[in-house]
Amino acid sequence: MGFTAKYRIPLVAACAVVAAAGGLLAPAAFGTEDTGAGAGPVAAADASADPSATPDEAAPPEGEAPDAADGDAVVSASDHTPFSNGVMSIGGTRAAAAPRAAAAAAATPPQGEGWKLSGATKWLATGYTIKFPDQKSADWLAPYIKATAADLQRITNLPVTVDTHPVGWDYVRPRGEVVISVLHRPCVPPAGEGSMGSTGWKVVRDGSGTANLSCGFTSSSLADTVTSGHAYIDDEFFTTAGKPTAAMGEAIMRNHISHEIGHTLGLTHANRSLTKGDCVKGTDSGEFPVMCTPTYAYKDKRAGTYVQQFDVQGLRLLAAGAGATLSPQGKVSGLGGKCLDVKGGKADNGTQIQLYTCNGTVAQSWILGKDGTFRALGKCLDNARNLSTNGNKIALHDCNGTAAQRWSVNAKGQIVHTASGKVLDVTGGATANGTAVQLYTANTNKRQVWVTPK
Repeated sequence: MGFTAKYRIPLVAACAVVAAAGGLLAPAAFGTEDTGAGAGPVAAADASADPSATPDEAAPPEGEAPDAADGDAVVSASDHTPFSNGVMSIGGTRAAAAPRAAAAAAATPPQGEGWKLSGATKWLATGYTIKFPDQKSADWLAPYIKATAADLQRITNLPVTVDTHPVGWDYVRPRGEVVISVLHRPCVPPAGEGSMGSTGWKVVRDGSGTANLSCGFTSSSLADTVTSGHAYIDDEFFTTAGKPTAAMGEAIMRNHISHEIGHTLGLTHANRSLTKGDCVKGTDSGEFPVMCTPTYAYKDKRAGTYVQQFDVQGLRLLAAGAGATLSPQGKVSGLGGKCLDVKGGKADNGTQIQLYTCNGTVAQSWILGKDGTFRALGKCLDNARNLSTNGNKIALHDCNGTAAQRWSVNAKGQIVHTASGKVLDVTGGATANGTAVQLYTANTNKRQVWVTPK
């Protein structure tokens, strides 16, 4: 399912509470900064009961204000950005500021509802390897990065791997590699621009950067291509034992790291304007996308992942540009021409899967993964408790890799539960909106025939 952009803003960086910053088409960069003790997560809004509901138009969190910045960026033709005497300079000297409207028109990144690219429109077909300069960075960050890398690989069908052998601080980063490290206050945004500045960034190794600010950058030595990246996570978000601080917490840390990796691999802030927190919320969760800033993203088990209708669309565009074969995405239609639908558009575990008039909403947008999953709203089509009883409930549930969530489509158009051999069936053969979909023994009835995206 695609999205039409409803807004156009300059390529800028935005501030976020304990959410990492990221880069634009290198070496322009984004940063995130702590906004003070009073800032905290935005409570998740209730998902609309109306399947055709549109995303919430969220107001920025209290106390947030616009951060003045113009939308220019510098394209780097080099993948390796070295430290010199402990300082890494990124981005050129700012040119005279153009009027904001003109800057926006001249530098509008590919974008859609709730997602935006930094400028490059394709990944490398060979994928990426994420590395670390020292053992501390590998020990502290690898658990989070491995989970995010697996998620990125699943979405793009391109390799994203993690190598935990330290490469050193003088490593010459080649194409196809991302280097991520932990440093104390590593990021220095351009003077007078706040963390939304797009050129003139510096990374320091002496701890003289901005408090509670992480930053990440994308390199592009091939036209329109994300060729490498690097990121720096402020160690103030960790305890001395390398665990998230109480203020950060495990879920926010997962989002923090995923947000940062997204920047190194071509995603930028999904904000609609220069106002911090001005992002569109997802109908699936009532939360902001991971790539918004501040990152008030998922606090449930999906924390640290990219979800279907927002960040995933940018990742799919980048992968398509690399020639990857993407997992099919779209509606699944069946009896009476109606669609397989998540009841009420709610992503709660156990939400009934039903038949409903096709309406193009995210509640009816399914990704058919190579792993056998059918995913909508960031969760999986699930055969409750993996029972094989006729009439067993078919619902949405956290993706967990179990046999209850493995499906295939046979030559007859039946959606087969792999473990039981039974199929998705429209209860009673009714075509009324809200008719439950169930598990049932395969037969020749049309109520078991579906048209899936190819």
